[in-house]
Parts: sequence; C-alpha cells; structure tokens
Amino acid sequence: MKLLLVDDERYVIESIKKNICWERTGITEIYTAFTMKQAQEIITAVKMDIIISDIVMPAATGFDLVQWVREQNFRIQVIFLTSYAEFDYARRAIQLESVEYLLKPIDFEKLEEALKKAEQAVLQEKHIEKLTEASEQWEKDRIILQKDIWRNLLSGNMTQNQFCESAKRMDLYQNGLIYFKLICFYMDHKAEETQKWEPSTIEFVMQNVLTELFNSFYARVDTVFCENECRYWVVLSTDKMPEEGEKIREKDLLNHFVQWMTDHVHSYFWCGAGNWSGFSEVTAQADDLQKMRESSLSVWNEVIYLYEFQPSGTVYKNPELDTWKTLLAGEEVEAVIASIRSYLETVRKNEMITRQFLLSLRTDVTQMVYVWLSEMGIYANALFSDKESENSMLGAVNGFNEMMEYVENLMRKAVGYKLYITKEDSVADQICTYIDSHFREEIHRDELAELVYLNTDYMSRMFKKEKGVSISNYILQKRVDEAKKLLCGSSLPINTVSLHIGYSNFSYFTKMFKENTGLTPLEYRRKCGEGTHV
Repeated sequence: MKLLLVDDERYVIESIKKNICWERTGITEIYTAFTMKQAQEIITAVKMDIIISDIVMPAATGFDLVQWVREQNFRIQVIFLTSYAEFDYARRAIQLESVEYLLKPIDFEKLEEALKKAEQAVLQEKHIEKLTEASEQWEKDRIILQKDIWRNLLSGNMTQNQFCESAKRMDLYQNGLIYFKLICFYMDHKAEETQKWEPSTIEFVMQNVLTELFNSFYARVDTVFCENECRYWVVLSTDKMPEEGEKIREKDLLNHFVQWMTDHVHSYFWCGAGNWSGFSEVTAQADDLQKMRESSLSVWNEVIYLYEFQPSGTVYKNPELDTWKTLLAGEEVEAVIASIRSYLETVRKNEMITRQFLLSLRTDVTQMVYVWLSEMGIYANALFSDKESENSMLGAVNGFNEMMEYVENLMRKAVGYKLYITKEDSVADQICTYIDSHFREEIHRDELAELVYLNTDYMSRMFKKEKGVSISNYILQKRVDEAKKLLCGSSLPINTVSLHIGYSNFSYFTKMFKENTGLTPLEYRRKCGEGTHV
C-alpha cells in the first residue's frame, strides 16, 4: 500500500518514519509533502491508499486537502494529526470520513493502530470494488448501496432528485414502479431500566427480525439504519400497492415486532408507520412522520399509522405556575421539581404530550427561574451558558424524561448558585483570586461580573461589604504592593517596574505610587537601599 505523509514540519515527518515499525504494516511505499499543493501533485500522479495529514498548515489546512480529495472522488483513507484538541476539529474530521483523529505529540502506538485500521478500510474498499464487478455478488453490493443512499436522503445529505438519480444509476430498483413505506423508531434512552445497545447491534437485530416477519409477506425489508443515537429508519418496498386485507396483516406484523423489541431489547419505543408512496413522495413522507412524532411524544410501545393519526388538540394550560413560583421563592427545589413532575404525569395520563406543549412548558419554567435569579442580581444567561445546559434545554422538548432532566438541572443549578453566593466571602474570594492572578492586566467590572454571573452593581456592593474596600482600590493596592516588592527586591529600572504592574504611562505610575505611599518610586527605592523601614 502507498502512504502519503503531509506536514509543514519536517521533523514530524521524519519522526513518523523513524518510530513506526513498518514491517508490521502493509505499507510498501511512503511519499512526503510539506504543502497542500505538493500533496495534490503526488495524489494526482500516484494512486494513494492512505494519507496522514497535519490539520494546521500555512496557506491551506489538512481539511482543505481532504475536502479536495473527496471532491475529486479519490478513495483514500485519512488520519488527521493536530496539536489542538478542538471539538470543531474533531467534528470536521468525522464529516470528512477520516479513519482517526490523533493529537500531537504523537503516540506512535496509537498511530500504528490507526494505520492498521486504515489498511483494513483500504482492503474493504478494494473488496467492495471487486464485489461490484462480480455479478454473483451484486445482491450484497445492492444492500450496502441501498442503505447508503437511504441514509443520505433521510439525513438530509441528498435531495429527492439526487436520490432518484443515484438509485437509477446503481440500478437498485429494476422492477419498474416501486412503492415504499417508511417506518420510524425512536428509542427512549433516558427511561429507567433501559439496557444500552450499540446502534450497529440494534440495526442488525431489526433487520433480521423484520426480514423474518415479512418473509412470507408481499413487502421487502430494503434497509434498516440508525440516523442518530435515538432515531432508526426502516424502509419497506413492494412492486404493487397493497390491498385492505394486506394492510391488516401488515399491522399485525408491525405490532408483533414492537412487542418483540420491547420484550427483548428492554427499552421504550416510539414507532410511526408512513403511507405507501412512490419515489417522489418519500421525503414528504419522512417529514410527515417527524410531525406525527412531535404530536405524540407520550405514546410508547405501539405503532402509530400516518393514515389514521389525528393530531392532538391538547392546549397548554398551566394552573400550577403560581405554586411553582412560591416554592422556588422559598428555595424548595425538590418540592418544585416534584410538583412539575406531577403536573406532567397528569397531562401524559389524560392527554397527548406534544412538542408544542413542551415548548410552552419550557418557556414558562425557564422564564420563572430567570426572573427569580434576575431579582437577586444573578445573570441567568451566563450561569446557563455552558454546553451541558444548552444541550439539556434543546433536548427538553423531545419527551417527558428529557423535560424532567432539564427541569432538575435548571432548578438545582439556580438554587445551588443562589445559596453559594450568600455564603460568607464566597463571591468576594472568587473575585480576589482572579484579581490576584490578573492585576497586571486591564480589568473591567463587567468582566468580573460575568465571572461570577452577577449584576455589576450588585457584585460591587457585595465585594465592598465583605472586603471593606472597593474593587478598584483592591486592584490598586495589589499593584502598589507588587511595585514595592520589585523596587526593593530587584534592580529593574523603574519604568520596567511600571510596565510590569500594568502602567504603560510612567508619569501616571509615579503619581499613583506617591499618592499611596507618600514617596516617589525612586525615593522609595533609596530608602530601601538605606535600610530604612518603608
């Protein structure tokens, strides 16, 4: 196999050449490039199998190079190297279908493992190419290709027209007019006593059980795949539009399947079945199933059929909001969580929980907490700006358990922080710690307020009450104390001392120092040299 090493630093390339045991790999030829342009020239001239590329390089990045490789349809496996552990880098590496994403300094054992993984992928690619050329292996290729184009279509990575063109070009559906039915499954991973299965395992189980159930039926199970952690798609196809009797039989099979999955996978399933339609209506069918899901979030372990479904008339009414406000004002966090849970359980029991219902509930609960925090001078937007809080808020509209998870996180964090800032010296100590490390820099009150999630004026009053001095005077005193140490304990020029403690204007530093010590910096140093106590 042929390997291309791409890095703008020669020592990195030489280090890889030296530290990998090439005899344990299938690499027979190694090429090197120091820029994207050089790499493009080599790839164009030589059929490359694997690329190991740095991400951050002058002129063009490793991502730019691999994007070009993908656009040119070169089937090359990629391993990325980088010195930066950035989430966006990892996400981009996944989007570009890289084999691995490794951080520098390089762990050569991991790199060797990644190379072996890449080699296996290369071998698999070559094997698939051979299967495509061999007519006796066509059926296996067809299944792989079907899953790929269906995944791209239903994940939004392919348009309806592109899907039709790809299916025609691959000759996947050779029998003329074909009808399709989509079945969408959601798994509630947050439900208690839920066994965690790998998506690939669930795909395998679904494919085999459904194929067995539909074995003597008129429809075929074309593909099963996981779109994300919770959502799975099943695609059924048939050569003729089913009659009424066949629809009844289909219902029995799907109900049996959901019951089997509930019994054996130990999870909660939402299952929505679409309508039989042609190529051109598949995307609309998927959209309708998603809307049906959003209007039936409290229905589990039964099949909902698109042609029978009536959207819920549930109207958001919240007679408990004043009670929740009272409990929150009393900082009774567990009581308000229990009250919200009881309210949601009542709605779930008597009516259909919809996405719109949860959106309205989330708005009320969030606003209630934010107003309560604002009244105490706490910046709620800053307090809840972390990724975990953002993800919890976004997921709250997906169902009962997700909403309760959001409510619990929101309430406990809000009340917990309120209790924290009322502890003696807690906020003031946090501000002092920050100033002690950054007093040489320009520090603004707004910056400190964001640090402790408080209103600026409220923070300033709290600090002065607890420390007996204003924030600005505390910073000033830290600078004066540091200047005294440097003037007495070092031979640094006075203008350098001024710069070191954050004053670029020497005259201002001299004036400030004399106002606070009664001496100019030069006079203070002389007295230190004379041994006079200052």
